[in-house]
Amino acid sequence: MDFPQVLAAIEKACAETQHPSTRAAADQVLINFKQSPNILPACQYILANSKTPFVQFQAASGITAAIVREYGLYSKSDIHSLQEYLITYNLQHPTLPWVSRQIYQAIAVVSKRGWLEGTEQEQDVVYNQISHLLSMGNHEVTGLLLARALVDEFSSRGKASNVGLTWDFHYKTKNSFEERHLRLIFEAALNVLHSEMQDLLSNPAQEVSGTQKPLLSTSLIILESILHWDFSTSSQPVLAGTFADEDDDTDKVVVYPDSWRTVLVNAEVLKLFFTLLPMVQADTILMHRVRQCLIQLCGLHGSIFVSEEATIHHISGVMTGLLSLIHNVATCSSDECLRSDYTDNMIAITEMIRQLLSYHPIHTIYAVPEKFEFLNQVAGLTIHCLDESAKMPEESESIMGAFDELLVTWVKLVQDSQNTILENNSTERVAAATSLLQFFHSISYRIVEKYIDTRLELAKFSVMDEEEGDGFQDWDTYGDQLIAITALARLDPQNTLHRLQNLLHGRVEKFQQFLNTTTDGDLPEHISFLLEHLHWLIVITGFVFADNNVGEGALVPEALNELSKTQPFEQDQLVNIFSNLMSLLSSVSFESHSVQSISCSPQIALSLFWFLERWVKAYLFSNPEDYASLSPNLLHAYGEPSHGGKGVSILEFLIAKLRINFVMWNADPDVLSQIISTMNTFGQRSSVRNALLQSEQFPPLVSFFIDNLNVLPEVIHNSLIQSITTIISYSPSEERNGHYFGLISNAIETRFAAVLHDKSFGARYQSSEVMAQIMNGLELFNGLALALTDTNTPMIFAFCSRFLESFVELVRVYKNFPEVQILVLRLYTDMIKHFEFTVLPVEQISYFHTCTIQLLQAFSTVNLGVNRNVEWDEAEENPYEDVSVVLSMLIALLDVRGVDQMMANVPNAVLPSTVVFTGVNILIPIIKRQMLEIPRLCTNYIRLISRLVESYPSRLAELPTDLLNNLMASLKFGIDHNILEVSHLTFQAIAAMALYACNATLRNATNYVSNLRAHLDEFLKLTFEQLLFKKLDVELVDVAGSCVLALVCARQEAYGGLIQEMLAASETPLSPELQERLSSSFHHLSEAFPTTEIVGQREMTMRDIAMTPARREIFLRFLMGVRGVLRVK
Repeated sequence: MDFPQVLAAIEKACAETQHPSTRAAADQVLINFKQSPNILPACQYILANSKTPFVQFQAASGITAAIVREYGLYSKSDIHSLQEYLITYNLQHPTLPWVSRQIYQAIAVVSKRGWLEGTEQEQDVVYNQISHLLSMGNHEVTGLLLARALVDEFSSRGKASNVGLTWDFHYKTKNSFEERHLRLIFEAALNVLHSEMQDLLSNPAQEVSGTQKPLLSTSLIILESILHWDFSTSSQPVLAGTFADEDDDTDKVVVYPDSWRTVLVNAEVLKLFFTLLPMVQADTILMHRVRQCLIQLCGLHGSIFVSEEATIHHISGVMTGLLSLIHNVATCSSDECLRSDYTDNMIAITEMIRQLLSYHPIHTIYAVPEKFEFLNQVAGLTIHCLDESAKMPEESESIMGAFDELLVTWVKLVQDSQNTILENNSTERVAAATSLLQFFHSISYRIVEKYIDTRLELAKFSVMDEEEGDGFQDWDTYGDQLIAITALARLDPQNTLHRLQNLLHGRVEKFQQFLNTTTDGDLPEHISFLLEHLHWLIVITGFVFADNNVGEGALVPEALNELSKTQPFEQDQLVNIFSNLMSLLSSVSFESHSVQSISCSPQIALSLFWFLERWVKAYLFSNPEDYASLSPNLLHAYGEPSHGGKGVSILEFLIAKLRINFVMWNADPDVLSQIISTMNTFGQRSSVRNALLQSEQFPPLVSFFIDNLNVLPEVIHNSLIQSITTIISYSPSEERNGHYFGLISNAIETRFAAVLHDKSFGARYQSSEVMAQIMNGLELFNGLALALTDTNTPMIFAFCSRFLESFVELVRVYKNFPEVQILVLRLYTDMIKHFEFTVLPVEQISYFHTCTIQLLQAFSTVNLGVNRNVEWDEAEENPYEDVSVVLSMLIALLDVRGVDQMMANVPNAVLPSTVVFTGVNILIPIIKRQMLEIPRLCTNYIRLISRLVESYPSRLAELPTDLLNNLMASLKFGIDHNILEVSHLTFQAIAAMALYACNATLRNATNYVSNLRAHLDEFLKLTFEQLLFKKLDVELVDVAGSCVLALVCARQEAYGGLIQEMLAASETPLSPELQERLSSSFHHLSEAFPTTEIVGQREMTMRDIAMTPARREIFLRFLMGVRGVLRVK
């Protein structure tokens, strides 16, 4: 090889990569060079003679490629000489950092490649070189950079090079390196860091930055990397053959080996990092690395502590260090708080606190001498976060992130203390938890009070902010935060409620005074502030008063119930606050034409009815039998008449206000939707629903809604019809029920039929007015469908069935208007989901199925072969919504139970399975590959195919060849999908099909097996390929294992040949030793297969192929033995 000529060619290629016209050809020249045999001497020549950094980089990467590819051609002395040469080169030839990193990587790759074959002395070569370099005053940086490359290369965190070696190799080298050298490198880096800190202490005026202090920077990089190392002691199991990505498991909890005890459970190490943190604050990157190291050290837990005393001593040291950091951030000036790194520092400190307090039991934390001083300071920091949020609204979101970290920590401490008291028999531990809980009680109100004040202060900025909201309500946006605050508030409910009561009373009174005096409807700025305050006070009160439980299960929170029992009725805080809020509701409920109504806030109305939605579930008509002892005050104020309660008068009041506000806010869909949600709550609780149906106000309320449909926003018609229909379905008499339903059905029919049967419909159907009326009519029918129950199904079906064919015709008429098609499809889907088919005559069910097939055929006619506007489809909030709805429809049909059997013996009846297979046959040609890139659509498509195969395996062999092939292709697509649920569903379906095939042989159904044999064989191959050669999520092991068992039982004759075929396809040359290991693994796998006493002797069930603990152990051992050899990186 002519080295000068090679150098010239490489330099020319490197220069040409800079120009677009020659880049592709130049890249190919470089690739060809690196793939050439015996290029090590040429690479060394290039390094020695080229001054061009990019050329040097290519030479170094060429060395890496060559040594991986041709390692066996070189002697150990050649390898060691190469390592020496590369280290010497970096020492003697100053290069750009990215070039030197490539050279260090080459050294690390060479070292790793020979690791398992080398003796301990040979494994020590590079580490000894690192130690030697660190001992030389002028070469310490080189030593650290080499150490960094070594740590990265042996890491399992995705930083290791792709060198074509097995997972087993990577795993063993990582564990060996971890055991022999990782701690030594950590200690060496710690020593360098300590020296650098001493230098900073002796010369505090010097500039501190990564550029000026490379030893400091590099040692921190190494320490941070090692503290995040995925140790073999980690509690999370690693599935053999699974290579981590660089960003995988960044939040994984690190479990350090006991052998690291002396270096990590070390007061001097803690002190080093805590001392260093303020010294590097001028450099944000160095600051970040020190903080990350401290976060890990704060989270030490488990067996690394030799005793309880050692744990307590460590926690004490961390608390001492954190107290200093807390003091620094809590006492900074306003200008300092505006610095960009302030919030980062605050968030990091709060994370350190959370790490420290999250992993230790309550009694251990209690035993730390500094606990109360520390917790007091943490409480102060929590309040400081809120203070700063209120001062700096533009930074409030970031600082609130730090507050949230602390809030989560407080709630966990409270819950852990409560659980210790409830569950632990140890007197000492219960006493410790009780003492801590008393302390939490003492500080909880300080935090809650400051939170309320902060929310009120930030509310002012919200009023001044003219930007439109994101469409979410505050109780959704800040829901998690408010739930946590509620947990603290209920520790001291009396003070919390007292604060809320005073704030609400004052502001309600001020607003009422304003309403009584306003004459022009103008809203002064201070009233806008007042309304925003009221909104937030209502929201916080709503969370404190009640949890967001669904249905009958909501109860008055225990702490509030107990407080209520201690208070006279006239002074009951719960009763008085509710009365205050209802007074506000009365004050803002006006006739829509009044002057005062102009000054009312839709947000206040919305918030009040949101509050009522939560409150009604827990308080109205509470059942004393659900409590050990329900407060007499609450029973008297809100209970049923049979318990001496006045709940009926409350309900009557709410009905009246609900009706007034419906008129008042008839143009505001958000408020109306919330009022309907509140009304739905009336329907969910049987006691409230029964009282509502017996109320004299209910019939006029229903008539009011029906009579005013025309003036209410169409967007709420669906939910309004659903709510009313649901409630009336529980009417005590059929006559009353029929009367109410007659009002509803007549209103719907009048609106819908009037448009549909209009003589000018054919000419005007495309006009916006007619389309809006048609779409509104469909929404009204959909409201009925969503209200379906087993009791009202016959009545609603009888009404809707008169229009089923008209709905289908609308799809044909509006073939160019997907929004109409989607509404029809959704209507049918919701009817399928909610009809109780078993209470209908077979003829009606068959007719409905016939109409559904006609609908699918109409959908196919207007969509098949049509060039869809992909950009429009994918720009929508729900891409390809029509296809998604059809998928949901067919899945819903598969969920209907018992109808196939009910109709099996009825001549000419249309079965649900017929509808599903027809639908799938229609849908498959419409679904294109780009549609399956939409996660939700893809998941539903595979769910449909999976459920179809599971539900009707017997019909697969009867399908037309094209349809069968398409179904099988869909399952093949799902095996190796990046969405976990898609793969899970696919394996389930294949297992069901294989199991049926296995059982078919008992019934002499040879035709079934012969039709599916090729597909089953391919599934067997693809499943094994997925298990052995590709990335596999550990959560798929059970379902994939069951799939393998079913496939092997169905296709035993194909299994043996497949093993040899797969081993021949291995990317790694198999030595006799490896071949023996793989053969043994496959042999042991057979122990998991169902025995010959079952297979072919009786019908097999899913239980026969289920992953029992014993099978799972065999299967995982098989994967460990085979994937580790066959998976390469």
